[in-house]
Amino acid sequence: MELFELSPAIPQLVTGDIEETAVFFTQSLGFKIITQMKEHKFLSMRRGPAEIHFWQADNRDDAKEIGSTSSCYIRVKNISALFEELKSRETKFRYELQKMPWGMMEMQIDDPFGNAIRFGEVIN
Repeated sequence: MELFELSPAIPQLVTGDIEETAVFFTQSLGFKIITQMKEHKFLSMRRGPAEIHFWQADNRDDAKEIGSTSSCYIRVKNISALFEELKSRETKFRYELQKMPWGMMEMQIDDPFGNAIRFGEVIN
């Protein structure tokens, strides 16, 4: 028996603009701002128990280069309801909800700096 408990991992993704990222995640994905510190180039956001932190690169081009290789995966219960909500927000998908060969229903959205935000639910 372990003497400690690990909490869920919190991805730390790059942004080229704290404010632009905050607007995208609130309007397109329904997240809420926890902390927004422009002077420290830091942003944290949450939706339910899912939390993501952002650090700001020196410039937009660097952020897009780093973001093109960054991603996070958020597990969802009732992913079809989330999919319908995101569609109603007119969120742009890299790929819409689909069954994957590894036993997940998944969809992916890329943020303005190329970070892949993938949502998935285990298929029963």
